[in-house]
Amino acid sequence: MPKMFKTDIASEADVKVYVTEIRSEADVVVYETSDQWAATESTIWCYTDIRSEADKVVYFTSGQWEADLVIYRTDIQTDAEWLNSGKAGLL
Repeated sequence: MPKMFKTDIASEADVKVYVTEIRSEADVVVYETSDQWAATESTIWCYTDIRSEADKVVYFTSGQWEADLVIYRTDIQTDAEWLNSGKAGLL
């Protein structure tokens, strides 16, 4: 958890996501991995190509104003955390 499936159609998504370059603007700091067994927390995301395997379907928006969730990507797994825990229910 969570395994994500990326869609190109906004209306298919469970969660619309915007990626920010500014950590303080994010709701959550996300660590992305290719190892599905490492995705044990809501802040560690693994992507799947099989929609039925996914916990959530995500759509990446081009504008922060249309996003349900704003994320900041980190390369350090232990750095992943919720900055706005009020949005944790989205995942």
